[in-house]
Amino acid sequence: MENHFPAISITIPAYNEESRLPGYLNSILAYISQNNISYEIIVVDDGSTDSTSAIVKSYSENNPNIKLIRLSHNCGKGYAVKTGMLLAKGKLRLFADADGATPINELDRLKKYIDSGAAVVIASRALKDNSCTIRAHLHRKIIGSIFNFIARLLTVKGIHDTQCGFKLFTEEAAKTIFPLQQINGFGFDVELLFISQIKGYKIEEVSVNWTDIPITKVKLFRDSWLMFTDVLKVRLNYLRGFYGSI
Repeated sequence: MENHFPAISITIPAYNEESRLPGYLNSILAYISQNNISYEIIVVDDGSTDSTSAIVKSYSENNPNIKLIRLSHNCGKGYAVKTGMLLAKGKLRLFADADGATPINELDRLKKYIDSGAAVVIASRALKDNSCTIRAHLHRKIIGSIFNFIARLLTVKGIHDTQCGFKLFTEEAAKTIFPLQQINGFGFDVELLFISQIKGYKIEEVSVNWTDIPITKVKLFRDSWLMFTDVLKVRLNYLRGFYGSI
């Protein structure tokens, strides 16, 4: 029997997202219907204590293309993303934050660069583009800029925004990069981009529309420190040979 793989897999890590996830799922389904794309949506519930899983189950009961993976306890956003991306079967593989800060139709901007030969395309809030609007609180911009400076200094080169939760991979790149991922926390984005660079994948950074959604799960000062320690772990993992040969 012939296997039919979707054009795109969308992984959504979710931790206590009962209020925000339904709206984003609805917008994704509307986008997919409008563009007539074959797809799968993989929601990885990262040990939620609310009704996140029940909500996703209600969608999946009526739509087999929506799949729920429920982790028994909170393992970290990086672990949840890795879990979904390793299960994905699409020719293109996107992970997107459950809050919908990056509208799903921004995928169109990213796909253009895949068509031009990129293997990894990431959304960016840092690049200037008059066609895009970024709505973010000042303190978040400042801390984000400091963290990205440190990330560029110690690991990834030439990337202005490592942390935007909207990243697209080709099937081949995803199959190479995600099995090597070691970081389970918020610093996993830096690790993925670092692995992409040392493996020689072409990365494009693309301006998108983005809105700072209330009730963010990120505690800026605490998580910025944790992400900084993750950057150091990436360097250490590299020296230990965890990412294989170049």
